[in-house]
Amino acid sequence: MEHPEGEDPTLLPPALAARALGVSPATLRRYAALWERLVGPLPRDPRGGRLWPKEALARLRAAREAHLREGLPLEEALARVQGDFPALALPSEGEALALLRALAERLERVEGELRALREENARLREALKALEPPRRRPWWRFWGH
Repeated sequence: MEHPEGEDPTLLPPALAARALGVSPATLRRYAALWERLVGPLPRDPRGGRLWPKEALARLRAAREAHLREGLPLEEALARVQGDFPALALPSEGEALALLRALAERLERVEGELRALREENARLREALKALEPPRRRPWWRFWGH
């Protein structure tokens, strides 16, 4: 199969991945949701569609075979099949706290900016009201009086 220049030949689009596994595209979407929940996100193409690494398909194929052969839930079979994938690296407690602190500081800055924008918006609305001409009654309302 030829790959356009710039595309990674180790990444398959969903139609080819489903064909390689021998499943329907709908089943592959269910597998993708399970994969992303247990293992991590799949790469995406420029339009946001999932791409399947060949190693992920190999691991999924092995898990599917264990699921069918041993009657294990697919989730458990996928967890058992390690393949060449490292476990998801979670940040240490110190790194997590540093991330939380940085997020809290950023949130405070954003909230301050939002507050300032709301105040400026209120000032601008008041200034705009002062520029509007006073409202008059339509001319035809005077005829009856």
